Parts: sequence; structure tokens; C-alpha cells
Amino acid sequence: MNSENNDELEKFKSYMHERFNELERDSRGTAWDFVGLSVSLDYLASLTKIKVKVKRKEELKWQSGREYFTIFINKFFPEAYSQFTYRNGSNDLPEQMYRTLRCGLAHAFSLYGEPGGHGRTGSIMIGHGEGNLIPAQKAPPRDDTVILNFIPFINDVRNDVRTALNNLIEAARSDPRLKERLLERIRAQPPLQLILE
Repeated sequence: MNSENNDELEKFKSYMHERFNELERDSRGTAWDFVGLSVSLDYLASLTKIKVKVKRKEELKWQSGREYFTIFINKFFPEAYSQFTYRNGSNDLPEQMYRTLRCGLAHAFSLYGEPGGHGRTGSIMIGHGEGNLIPAQKAPPRDDTVILNFIPFINDVRNDVRTALNNLIEAARSDPRLKERLLERIRAQPPLQLILE
């Protein structure tokens, strides 16, 4: 059974790497490249969602999207993302990624995140340059911003042992509860075209 579960995780990991390779290979510099990547990140992050105790109550509730998404970025992405500091002193790139990439781009096809909350309009710009996590100053009244360039950004998601996908799968191999949550979600809602038998 354990070997079978590991095979399912490996099949899922290979499948996702193929999708990220497609995104990189077929990238033409359009917003659709970032939409695809943002949807994929949201999916991967949602695999880690757990039930937590509600304060002052004994009931359990699912983590909010912001909770599981920012935990995913902090835990499985290269440290540069959680350690990034905007020029204005804010150290909340994972939160801005949630507000802009997940709530804005993946769910609303916009770089303006959900109204209100902790999102800052213009906190993330997307591009196709060489570097990544490049601080940039925007004209007032907007705060400063960070530039996420597609190829370096997708490499942080899929490449070597430091990447989010590999880190997530490796963590699941050593954490039976995480492994079961991942497999349960993958089986219930497999990503496009992936069928686990």
C-alpha cells in the first residue's frame, strides 16, 4: 500500500513537471502563461489545506485560502520569497502573491487582488526578463512593487530539489498525514488529464 501511494505521488509529480515544462516551453510572453502558473500554484497550495481548531471553540474548520497559500509559499518555495522585503519595509510577499496571483490573476483575470483585505494594488508586476524578485519603485500613490519574471519564477516552482513541487512531495513522503491529504485531494479532484487508477 505504501509503495502504491508513493507511485501515485511520483506519477502526480511527473505529471505536474510535464505541465510546468509545457508552460516554460510554450511561453510566448502572454498573460495566459502567468494565469496557467497561478492556477497551478493555487492547486498545489490547496493540496496542503488542513482543518484547524476555531479559537475559543472545539470545532474544526478548513484553513482559509490565504492561510494555506501563504504557508505553502513560506514552506515549499525558495527562502528568497518569504525573506523578500519591499522597499517600504513590508515583508509580506507570500500574502501579496495570494492576493495578486491567486485572488487576482487566477480567480479574476486581473493583477488587482480582491478588494479590501491586505492586498496592495501594484505590489506585484509580471514580466519576461532575466532576473526574479526584482524590487521596483512605482509612482505615487502606489507602494513599491516586485517584478516576477516568468522563466525564473517557473524555475522556482519546478526545477531542482529546492523547488516547491519537489519539496512538497518529499515532505509528503516523510509525513503520513500530509501524504494522505495530498492523495485524498488528488484522487477527488485530479488535475486536468491526470487519471490515477
